This record gives sequence, structure tokens and C-alpha cells, in this order.
Amino acid sequence: MRPPCSIVIPTYNARDLVDRCLLSLLPAVEIGHDEIIVVDDGSTDDTTPMLLEKYPDVRVEPLDLNQGFGAACNIGVERSKHNLVLLLNNDIVVSEGFLEPLTSHFNNPAVFAANAAVFKKDGSTPGGGLVRGYLHYGLLRLRWAEKQDERKRKSLTLYANGAATLIDRKKYQSLNGFDPIYFPFYSEDLDISYRAYQRGWLVVFEPASSVVHDHSVTITGNHAQDYISYISKRNRIFFVLKNISGRSRLMVCIFWLAVRFFGSILTMDRVYFRAIRDVINKIPEINRARKEDRTRYLSDERIIEMTSEWYLK
Repeated sequence: MRPPCSIVIPTYNARDLVDRCLLSLLPAVEIGHDEIIVVDDGSTDDTTPMLLEKYPDVRVEPLDLNQGFGAACNIGVERSKHNLVLLLNNDIVVSEGFLEPLTSHFNNPAVFAANAAVFKKDGSTPGGGLVRGYLHYGLLRLRWAEKQDERKRKSLTLYANGAATLIDRKKYQSLNGFDPIYFPFYSEDLDISYRAYQRGWLVVFEPASSVVHDHSVTITGNHAQDYISYISKRNRIFFVLKNISGRSRLMVCIFWLAVRFFGSILTMDRVYFRAIRDVINKIPEINRARKEDRTRYLSDERIIEMTSEWYLK
């Protein structure tokens, strides 16, 4: 029998999405053996009353104020009782039997997280779960596996996709969970995965576990596109400044970020200018995080090399 799991679903003003997610999830888990926790992140709709009435076997953790995706996940993980915790977006639909292949990876004590194979809304187009990265003009560029033959075998992946990933709770908490600097969303899962790799832990991709993701529906339903773009750009810069450990690589990244900043002035790119301004204001916090996290065994080059093997073969 597979080990018990806690399933944590953060949600915000997405009553119908979390309802659909739970309808797919309940046949795939065993209540009593597993637990389901929905963290209602300050919703102003009737999400919590609906959950309490319709799903008596689901634990609902309502928050008074919206704290963002990362904080909601951290609260759910903190209040869970099992060491294997599935982080699941409210816009995910799971398939029966998706959980057991993920749990099998944790026989290896080095595994931090296991990713499901994520498909787009049509159920057949690859939509995440297996990803590589490379440094390019000051940022870490991400490339997802978009071909089915790339996704047929188990392999390492750069990060634990917060949409549908099973994590080791003790390792997650030893990394202090998702960093609140990324509020309200984006890049917190990349950040914690990279820090896990730096400690010598692994994130694996499991093709036998399948979910469908109605990507970013909650975010686009609650925020304007300019705001989403600003947060995405800002957080990608946060990631580089926080986590790139090689001094020469970091200096190259800072140089190109400065070039981009001056370019944003010339082109009147207000979104990027705002992102850089916020990053500058957070420099003391970024420096504190770098000083506090001294446990970095693997280099940037090694992490990028390891997690690109599926692409290079």
C-alpha cells in the first residue's frame, strides 16, 4: 500500500474551479488514509460555505486576508499531518491512480519532490512537469518538454511545479517553504526547487502520473495582464539575485539586468521599470537571504546540466 499523503489546495475566489478539482480528486484518494486540506486564501465569494456544506471530509482552512499562493501553501503544509504532501492548484483535474507513481520516488532519500505529467486543457497537449533552464542575458530561461517522446521516461526536472507536485514535508520545511518575497504568485516553486538542488536533493518527473491544468485561470480571473507581467518579470529577477551562487555568473547576470534597466527607460517600458524598482527596494532582503542560506553543495553549472539530460539525449 502506498504511504499516506496530505493534499494541499490553495484557492482564491475560484469556487467552481476548486469544486471541479475536488470532484476529480476524491475518487483518486482514500479519505482516512489520506487527508485533503483546502486553504481558502481570503476569498470574497462563497468558497468556504460551499466547501463546508458539500465536502464534509475535506478540511477547510479559511484565511482572513489574501496572503498569496506561497503563503497559502506554507500554511497548508504546516497544518498537514503526513510527510508526503501533494501541492495542487485549484484549476487541476487529476486522473485516478495518479498519486501512487509519485509516492514511489520517495524510497530514495535524496528526492525532494516528484512532478506529475501536466497536460493542457485539451488533455493531450503537454503543459508542464518536465522543464530545463539556462542562463541567458541575465535571466534563467525555462524550456518545457513539448514532445510526447521527451516525456515517456522518468528523469530529473529543474523544478517542482507547484500546480501538481508531491513534496517531502521535512525537506520543504527545512528550506523554510515558499519564500514570501515572491508574493503573490510565480517563481516560488522554482526558487525552492533550486535551493533543494543546491543541497544535493532531487526533483523528478513521473510520466505515469497524469493531470490536466487549466493554466492560470485563477490568476487571470483576479488580476490585470499588466500586473501579471510585472510580477512575472520582477520575480524572475528576484530568483537570479537570490540563488545564482557562482560569483562570475552572478556578475554577468547583474550586468545584463542593468542593460535591460536602461533599455526600459529608453523604450518607456513601464512594466519592466517598475519590476526593477521593486527589486532595488528588496536588495537588503535578498542579501540577507543569500547570507542565511550557506548550504550550497551543487554549482549552478551542475544543476543546469543535471536537469537538462532529458533534453540533451
